[in-house]
Amino acid sequence: MLFRRISDHVRAQNWTAVGIDFVIVVLGVLFALTAEQWLRDREQHADLQQVEVALNRDLLRNLFAARELKALAPCRKERVALLSELLEQDGKTWQGVPWTPHRGGFDTLLPELLPTPYRYWGSRTWAAEQQTGTLSKMDLALRRRLEGIFNATTSILVKQDQVFAAQSQLRTLAMQRPINTSDRTRYLDALHYYDQQAAILELMAAGTLRDLEELTLTRDEFYVEEFGAYLKTYSEERIDRYGDCFTPFEMPFL
Repeated sequence: MLFRRISDHVRAQNWTAVGIDFVIVVLGVLFALTAEQWLRDREQHADLQQVEVALNRDLLRNLFAARELKALAPCRKERVALLSELLEQDGKTWQGVPWTPHRGGFDTLLPELLPTPYRYWGSRTWAAEQQTGTLSKMDLALRRRLEGIFNATTSILVKQDQVFAAQSQLRTLAMQRPINTSDRTRYLDALHYYDQQAAILELMAAGTLRDLEELTLTRDEFYVEEFGAYLKTYSEERIDRYGDCFTPFEMPFL
């Protein structure tokens, strides 16, 4: 209808009317584009809010994992030193570890030897959202800080796998077994490798912990439900397993 009116005005050489109609068309297009952009921005803002909730949960999980590593570091070092001392002694029979054995994680049968835990470090949400463009709406300074944290988290996951693999190579020392000088040397080499990798992991986690503690994390009911009941007995269980070398820690909102 509007374009027919414009054609009629052009044939009649009514240029004023043509100009008015043209302005109406341009304003209509601009209004439609503005409305579309406004709706898109609202959708992206809503998406960003959902992403930030998921990122906050990942950050809280990472905070727990980092604080746990810090709390267990003295126990790990204590056990490494004691194992090294025992392996350097002579004798054809290995008597096993002198501390009370506890079964490790994942329902394993052999008792726990070294206290480096295997934890979920959240970074998948961040990695997935890198491709969607949602993060472009986030405050630039915050986005850069989170990028550093989650990049470090990815490296921590790789190092954790290395530490856990090295730790698993030593688990048979939890049991009494025949052992010769060659075995002792082999286990010492494996223990020193584990010690080095675990120390690097703790160093990486300490840097990430500093960055996490500088953030303003928000209360999340899902996180409260997930960790609230768990942390009630967590410290007591760890003190029972590791003794005074374990230092209990707290988590926000719990």
